[in-house]
This record gives sequence, C-alpha cells and structure tokens, in this order.
Amino acid sequence: MNAVTQVKLPMPRLGETMEQGTISNWLVKPGDDFARGDPLLELETDKTLVEYPALGSGKLIETLVEPGDVVDVGAPIAIIETPDVWDSVADAPEADAPIEELPAVSTVPDTVISNPQAAGDKLRATPLARRLARQGGIDLSALNGTGRRGRVEARDVQSRLEAGTSLLSSARINRTGANDLSTVIFIHGFAGLGSNWAALRSNLQKAGLKTVAPDMPGHGQNSAEANGAEDCIAWLEALLNEQDGPVHLVGHSLGAHVAALAADRARSKTGRLTLVAPAGCGHEINGDFLQGMAHAHSAGELAHLLRLLGPKASKLPSDAMETMSNELSRGRLITLANAVARGNMQCIDTISAAAALSQEIPVTAIFGTADMIIPKEHMFNMPPRVSSHIVRTGHMPQWDSPALLEKLILQTN
Repeated sequence: MNAVTQVKLPMPRLGETMEQGTISNWLVKPGDDFARGDPLLELETDKTLVEYPALGSGKLIETLVEPGDVVDVGAPIAIIETPDVWDSVADAPEADAPIEELPAVSTVPDTVISNPQAAGDKLRATPLARRLARQGGIDLSALNGTGRRGRVEARDVQSRLEAGTSLLSSARINRTGANDLSTVIFIHGFAGLGSNWAALRSNLQKAGLKTVAPDMPGHGQNSAEANGAEDCIAWLEALLNEQDGPVHLVGHSLGAHVAALAADRARSKTGRLTLVAPAGCGHEINGDFLQGMAHAHSAGELAHLLRLLGPKASKLPSDAMETMSNELSRGRLITLANAVARGNMQCIDTISAAAALSQEIPVTAIFGTADMIIPKEHMFNMPPRVSSHIVRTGHMPQWDSPALLEKLILQTN
C-alpha cells in the first residue's frame, strides 16, 4: 500500500499560450476525500467553465486560493494528501520531506490576450472581460480594473462599451465558419443509429436549424457495409461534399472519429466540429463493450451492455431492446469492431485530424466524468486549440445532458 503524502496541487495549464487561470469554484471542501476522476474545482476560460478532475485519490487539506483569484500556471492552489503517484511525479516525497508541487497538467485550451498592464507586469482580467473586450474591440491595457488587485472585470469593459469608445475596432476575431451554420449533421457512434439524436434534433429544428442524422455504413437502414472506419469516413466525406455550404458536424464516439477525418478531407464543407465522447483520442477503450455489442444475440445480453452507457441507455423499453438485439444479431459490426480496437487498445487516431482542423475552424470536445467506454482522461490528450469540456454524464451526453449540447450548438451557430 502506498504511503499517504502531502503535495501542493498546481494551477493546471489550460493551453500552450496560457499564463494565468481563474478559479471559479471549489467543488470539494477542506477535509473532503476524493477519488480519481472526481471534479475538484471549476476553472473559467474564455470559452467555457470546466471541471478539473483529480488525477488520483486523496483528501483536500487546504485551499490556497479563493474563487475569483487569477493564478499563474504552476502556482500552488491547494494542499492535498494522496497515496497515489499522480501523472509525471516519479516518486512521492518522504514523510518528513517538504511539501512538493505536482507538475501543471494541460487540460482545456484557452486563448490569452497578452497586453501588458505596465512594463514587466501581466495583465489581470477575468475571462469574461477578455471575451467582451475582443468582441467589442476594447484594449484591456487601457482600462483601470476595479476588481481585486486591479483586475479588469466584465463591468469595466461593459462601461467602456456603453460609453461608445472602441480603441481597437479592428481587433474582432472572425472565426471561419463559426457563424451562420444553418445545417447540423449528426453522426452516431458504434452500434448506434441516427435516431439516437431525435430529441436534440427536434429542439434544434424548433430553433430554426436544419438537422440531418443518417445511419452510418454497417448500421440500421444504411445498406453499405463497414469493414473498417475508412468505409464510414469515405461515406461521410461524400455526404459533406454534397452540401451547399459549410455545416456544423457533430460526431459521437466512433462517429466523432469518422467526423473528424471526413471533415479534414472536406474542409470547405465543414464550418465547425463537435466531438462527443470521441474515440481515437487515447490508447484505452472498453473493448469488451465493443465486442459484446458486435456479438450480441439477445435482449438480456444487450441490457447489461447498455448499462455501461449511462442511466438513460439502461432504461430503454423492452421492445426497443428486442429490436436492437435482432439487428445486432446479424453480425454486421463484427469486422468493424475488430478494426477499431484490439482488445482494450484503440487502433484509430482522431487527434491528428482534430489538431489540423482546429487551426482553421472551431473544434469542441466533450467528455463525460462517468464514461465507462472512453476514459475521461483522454481530455488531457486534446490539441491546445480544441475547446474541451468535461461534464457529469456517462458515454452518452446527448441523452444524459441534452440541454448542454443544445446550448453549445445554439451558441456557436
């Protein structure tokens, strides 16, 4: 059994260019125990509010910063006790050794505006203030912050905007394809169907968006077979090339991998990419689930497998379960399952395509804290420009938390 050691938890790096981060809220209190993967605190970025999960088990001893504090990357934010060796920490310190700091962990990317407040000083501003300044063409370094230790607050930017002064009117960011995407194409995951998106599609269509959710090759009503991911990628690439203009492409699990690679090949037809519980972003996967779904022959078998997907999936009606098991018993997915993973190791790579695409269009990734198919820790592998979210769901955020996906899509279309 590992000895319990006290260490200092550092402010994680939220992107390659990030120098500071904002503490939004502590989710555990001093004295509370936590397990690996439990969210410890919320960190605010220009793009989102993200939970920072524990990389090992332990207990929170003391918080060193308060909500609203802007903290340099790598600076200590808390003292914890842990029996585990957290990532990149080779050895735990001896019991009588001074408290050590865990290395900063790269989590969610952020864009930092580097406008010195004074010679040699770093500009202090909340993420919301930075976002409002970018949108309104305001030079943050020209503002007098009214927040703690001179930090520029959103109200400071709003006051300048209301005064009608725009010092940098040309500084607005124009993200290619980020606006006016009237069509959203949804790509389901392994053993799923286009109908999995029905509830979300209904809400988006009421908001005026056109949505499309086809069955992938090897699935449902699509008569084409899928002997590997490439068959699905080529199919989606052809579908994208039929579109009149750029679309918002949303893919789930294996569908996220298919979406990323097809979008990379059809860049002029993709204005935004959202990856939900994406496969291909790390080595590990629940291979038993893949093989179980591919070889399922009864509703009973299927019921046990669906419990791994989350609370909503486990409550499918018995008739839907029977229909699904009959479809899977045809064995159409066996070859695809063998091509996607070998045992519990993935054979596909989504990260390279996501990295390339994120240089040109907005790319978002969403991971569930209770995902039993794709490890949530794969979030830490995402390229710096990908805006990553970790949410309290299982492998099916579109079922467990549809309002979140709806909000993300409506905000960016």
